[in-house]
Amino acid sequence: MASDDTLAQALADVSEQRAALEAEYERISMELTKLRQAEAALRAIVENTPLSQAQIPSLPGLGTEGGRGSRRGSRGPRANSAKGRLRQLLQEAGPQGLTPAQIMRALPDASPATVNAYLSAMTGGGELRRVDDFYVFTRGPDSGASENAASDSSDASDDE
Repeated sequence: MASDDTLAQALADVSEQRAALEAEYERISMELTKLRQAEAALRAIVENTPLSQAQIPSLPGLGTEGGRGSRRGSRGPRANSAKGRLRQLLQEAGPQGLTPAQIMRALPDASPATVNAYLSAMTGGGELRRVDDFYVFTRGPDSGASENAASDSSDASDDE
């Protein structure tokens, strides 16, 4: 049993280090892309060419707007995003909930830091409740929808 705890701790440590490196890699990638955008824009100005002809790279996952308006907003996360899959997983777990270790086993491609951030935000937002070491989903299945859709679904549930 002690070796299971040791292995679990080693796994958690390795996962944490990987998550930290992935976060740093993402940060550096974003900075590099921003520098490439600035370079392309400055080159267009120096060479007196229109910006539309300049080859300006877009930020990964942010489209061509350079990050403006790229948030998911009131529509919530996409179903295939880490947050969407986390929400679905916790909804399916029912009232018994899941431990962080169970969540990480079910979402092996999501970094522990990302999962912990989502769990914290969802708990703070009232979407989850923490009972001992278990996270329990507290909202209905439409919680990821827009506020209008959420109010529509609550109106519909009032009618039932």
